[in-house]
Amino acid sequence: MILDAGDLFFSTPNLNSGNSQSELHRANAIMSGYEKIGCDAINVGKYELLAGLSFLKEQASKTSIPFVSANLRDATTGELLFDPYVIIDRGTLKVGIIGLTNLVPDTMKTITVDDYQKAGKDFITDIKNKVDIVVLMVNSDRNSYKSLPDEFPDADFIYVSGSTMRTRPNMPQKNGGPYLYSNGKQGKYLTVIDLDVKSGEEPIIDVSSIQDKKKSFNRRLDRLQKKDPDKQLEEIYANQENVLSLIERYRKGLFEAEAALAAAVNTMNFQSVPLSRKIQDDPEMIAFVDETLATCNSLKQKSTSKVKTKK
Repeated sequence: MILDAGDLFFSTPNLNSGNSQSELHRANAIMSGYEKIGCDAINVGKYELLAGLSFLKEQASKTSIPFVSANLRDATTGELLFDPYVIIDRGTLKVGIIGLTNLVPDTMKTITVDDYQKAGKDFITDIKNKVDIVVLMVNSDRNSYKSLPDEFPDADFIYVSGSTMRTRPNMPQKNGGPYLYSNGKQGKYLTVIDLDVKSGEEPIIDVSSIQDKKKSFNRRLDRLQKKDPDKQLEEIYANQENVLSLIERYRKGLFEAEAALAAAVNTMNFQSVPLSRKIQDDPEMIAFVDETLATCNSLKQKSTSKVKTKK
C-alpha cells in the first residue's frame, strides 16, 4: 500500500509569473508518475491547494488515485471537497485511511476548514468498527506532532507532512500506538512499515524499536567483553562497581527486549529508507524524471526571460 500525506504538488509555497508554468507542469508530471508507480490515497494538504481549487479538482478528475480530506469544505455548498476516507482491502485486512490538514493558505476564499481534530475523531468513530487498521494522514506543522497520538488514541498509524523533521527507528513512540511518522524533506526518505497481523484482539507491537534496543545492549556487552574474551564479565570488572551496575542494567534490558519480541503477536517493522544512489533506478522512470526536470527548467527560463523583457 502506497500513501502520500500531502504537500505533494509544488516545490515552492509561492506561485508567480516566473515559476507557475514550470510548477504546474511539475504537478502534472507527479500525478503521472504516481499513476505509473501506483498510489492508494493522497491527502489534500497546503501545497495541493496553492494553484487554486479548480486546478486541484482537475487533477483529481484525471486520476484513479483517490484524494481524501475529512475537514475541507466548499465555501459555497458546505459539502466536503473530497471523500473523508477510503477503505482498502489488503488480503484479509481492511485499512481505513483518513485525510486531514490545518495548513490551508489564508488566501483560499473558496474553502472552509473544519477543526481537523474534531473531524478526525468523528470519522475515526465512523469507521473503526468497519476496518482492522485506522490510518490518519495529517498535513500540519511540526509543533502539532507531539500531541497527535494523544488527540487520536483510536488511530493505529499517523503519517504527517508539513515539516522537515524525519522519524528515526530509535525515536520513542507512544506505548501501543498510535505510531507517528514523518518522512523529512523533499522526498529524500521513504517511510516503510511492514505489518504482520495475526489477531484482531492483540495490539500491534513495534518490533523495530525493540530490536534496536536488543542490538544496542548486545553491542555494549560485547565492548565490555573485548577486554578479556576468556573471562566472565563479573570477573573482569570485579572491583568496578559502576561497570558491574551497567552490566546488570544491560542484561536486564536485553532480557526484557527478548521477552517482548517473544510475546509479540501482531508485529510492525519500521524503516526510514534513504533514496540514495545505492538504489538502482528503473530505466523508464528515470527517463520520465529527467524529461520532466528538463521541461520544468526550460519553462522556468522562458518565464524569467519574459519577465525581464517586460521590465
